[in-house]
Amino acid sequence: MSNETDFLQVYSKIPGITVFAPKPKPVQERKAQTYTCPQCGGHLEYDLVSSGLACQYCGYTATIRARVIGPTAEKREFTVDTMKVADQGWGKLRNLLHCHQCGAELIYPQGAVAASCPYCGSNSVNVTQSENNLFQPEALVPFVIKPGQLSSYTQAWFQNGWMHPSTLAESARMDKFVPFYLPYWAFSTRILFDWEAEVAHTVSERYYDSSSKSWKTRTRTVWRWEDGNVQKGYTNFLISGVNAKRLNPNILDQLYPFDMNKLVAFNSDYLAGINANAYDVDLNAAWGEAKKKIRDEARDLAIADASNSQVRNLSIDMNYADERWRYLFLPVYIAVYMFEQKPYQVMVNGQTGKVSGKKPIDWKKVWLAIILSFVPGLASILIGLPLLFAGIGSGLMILGAFLLVIAGVISFSIYTKATGMEAL
Repeated sequence: MSNETDFLQVYSKIPGITVFAPKPKPVQERKAQTYTCPQCGGHLEYDLVSSGLACQYCGYTATIRARVIGPTAEKREFTVDTMKVADQGWGKLRNLLHCHQCGAELIYPQGAVAASCPYCGSNSVNVTQSENNLFQPEALVPFVIKPGQLSSYTQAWFQNGWMHPSTLAESARMDKFVPFYLPYWAFSTRILFDWEAEVAHTVSERYYDSSSKSWKTRTRTVWRWEDGNVQKGYTNFLISGVNAKRLNPNILDQLYPFDMNKLVAFNSDYLAGINANAYDVDLNAAWGEAKKKIRDEARDLAIADASNSQVRNLSIDMNYADERWRYLFLPVYIAVYMFEQKPYQVMVNGQTGKVSGKKPIDWKKVWLAIILSFVPGLASILIGLPLLFAGIGSGLMILGAFLLVIAGVISFSIYTKATGMEAL
């Protein structure tokens, strides 16, 4: 039974009326958890090989009780209260690393010393004590790929593609891969929208050609207004919580997909001795980015719903329903490799082993390929040109012109792909 000490007087809008409300419950501060070996007193860390806690001194191991929650776990609504009541703290003492070159703020295990920043490779870093009120993720995907597997994955990635230097795989100087839990916002929603646009239709018509004094058929494009409505559901639409200046979002996107069926409830044991990054992109900014990407996709959905893909003056009236969000940690290995005294970032999906990163372009190879693509067409024209005067070279001339057009298309594709890869 409650007594009067459980209530306090609050402001009343009606003069002469006293109003009491229940006292707010005191916030229970989460105590930092330390990991001490019960056998020798050493430090326990999460072991990526055994997927459990292990002592590096005496060999003691302990399993982690994982509670698989999967992709359909309860998600939080978009309200201010959900952020206020969310669990705070990660349940362990950690250090904050600040990189003076790229500005990265990274969370490292207590006692860990980082020689360089895993994002940009800079050695200009310093470590300070972190606050213990960081927003706690709801779930995470544990590491599956073991450190010993990384070399085979990255070597295959280095050797893939002909546009890169031939010596890349042998000459790239790779720093040690650092296992990281990266922050992600996972959104779920349903979109419902009406669209309206002018859609192109090809019509045929007969007309009288006065020069030939005959009826002929011609086609022309007619624009007609169309409309429709589309709906689609999204589950676990991922937005990275890391600042795009530190981790290239295009490279991160290439690490997808993650198997959300393997999501487990957050347990600080998974982060014992493992590095993590608190989010730089907050919930509101992440939801804004998600809506922008969803709206871009809605445009494609509207065009697909039209009777023809050629549209103009497209307008979309977008509505969102059942918006939900979760804050997750996903496993990624990060390293910086050096090639010809330049740093390049590479990442590996810690669940699937998929590799993503930036590789230098050998422009000599690219330009040689472009030049060679024109050789067949030019050869046909050079051979056909003298034969043309003999009245037998027209076929080779037509073939040469056709091959030059094909070469132009191929060259444009090669150049576009090379510049796109270089811009990653």
